[in-house]
Amino acid sequence: MDTNALLDLWLMFRREHNNCSVDRMLCRPQFRNEFVAEARQATGVDDEETILWTLVGLRKRKRLPRVGT
Repeated sequence: MDTNALLDLWLMFRREHNNCSVDRMLCRPQFRNEFVAEARQATGVDDEETILWTLVGLRKRKRLPRVGT
């Protein structure tokens, strides 16, 4: 998976959604569905679970900026 494309998409998504956190996006079906649809196009990966686990992995490795920064 192109993690740089996923990271760029996440940063844009977060800006467009009032500094939304990964947890909030995961728990809000509307946000999650929107993000996954955009991520499928940006990364070429169709599997929702792969997309979301990769995003969580980026967060765990501290590659995502913290909310509020």
